[in-house]
Amino acid sequence: MLKISAMQRGMFERAALADFEARMSAHLKRFSPRHRRIVGDPELGELIVAGHKRAELYGLASERSARIYIELMLMFGVGFDTDPQHAWAVEPLRADDDEYRRVDRLRDAAWRHLDRTAGDDLDAAGRSQPGRAAAQLQHFARPEYALSDEAGLDLQARLVALLRRVFPAKCEDIGEPALARTVEQALAKARTFALITERGQALFVGLSVILGAGFHGDPQFTWAGRALAEIGSANERTRIEALLRGATECLDRFWAEEG
Repeated sequence: MLKISAMQRGMFERAALADFEARMSAHLKRFSPRHRRIVGDPELGELIVAGHKRAELYGLASERSARIYIELMLMFGVGFDTDPQHAWAVEPLRADDDEYRRVDRLRDAAWRHLDRTAGDDLDAAGRSQPGRAAAQLQHFARPEYALSDEAGLDLQARLVALLRRVFPAKCEDIGEPALARTVEQALAKARTFALITERGQALFVGLSVILGAGFHGDPQFTWAGRALAEIGSANERTRIEALLRGATECLDRFWAEEG
């Protein structure tokens, strides 16, 4: 009987993963051409490898299942599976039934969520607004979360109120408990990056909602990781401005009309 050594098996597995990564990279560039403006090939490869491993943890072993999972990472962020905003992902990912039915439920739940929250990105006439996301982010970069009628509330409560104003459809869809958890989790994570001012923490919350709770470690947003890694070598204001600049440029490139 032909025996395959552990080294040979590892070589086969690496070759298979490389083939999958190449096919998936080509697919993602067709699936979302806008992401080609903001995600380079090395970063896209990192996202694909991370998504493949994460999908396997949930028993999504087929190439089709992994593809759908990685598509959702591209749309909702690398950590969408544990993001309080995306509770719709919990049941299909953790259910104990057929892989193919689960991944279909996962995909369908994601598109229903997008349909229900699409109004946050449209103008009064129902048209998409290319600069809307960058404008929404600006609400978290200036003291709008400290309006006089909410001045007596703590920062978390004020940010929840701001999110309801800026993202009414999303907040209605995810519900009050998930909204509170989203803000609480983002504030706690912001503090681990030594963001201690209200402006820094508010911006971090805004980025967590717009880009996903794991944006700080997402291969799609390497500018965020660089800005946040400057703890100790740059003051907070400098890091906040780097975050805001990187996010604005990223969102503008995503919505660019050319290319």
